[in-house]
Amino acid sequence: MKKIILLLGLAGLISACNSGSQRISIPPQHWKDVDVRIETHPNPPQAGMSDVVVIATGPRGLPVSDLTVYLRGEESMPWVQAIQDGFIGVYRRATDLGDKQQAEIRVKIQQGNAETVLKFPVMLSTD
Repeated sequence: MKKIILLLGLAGLISACNSGSQRISIPPQHWKDVDVRIETHPNPPQAGMSDVVVIATGPRGLPVSDLTVYLRGEESMPWVQAIQDGFIGVYRRATDLGDKQQAEIRVKIQQGNAETVLKFPVMLSTD
């Protein structure tokens, strides 16, 4: 009986933690044989500075660690190089996303001589 009460209590706590959450999911994009997805911290991203995490995976979900990744918010902003987090296909950087309600997180990826720019549209929180 104590186990059932404990499980119900934990389930209630978990649902309470998630009920106020308005997390967004940003669809991944594909370039060459690399799947690229991004996450923001906070989520949803805020106007101004937000931490952007780029996760690059290749075939069979293996991390792609031979990339150079740059980020920027608006087109007029300078590119800033993301910092590679080990060799696990994760690149991160605090990035200015501007002060509008909508933004486009631009991710420039270089691998050898190949390069592309991916654009991830997001709605910004102004709270």
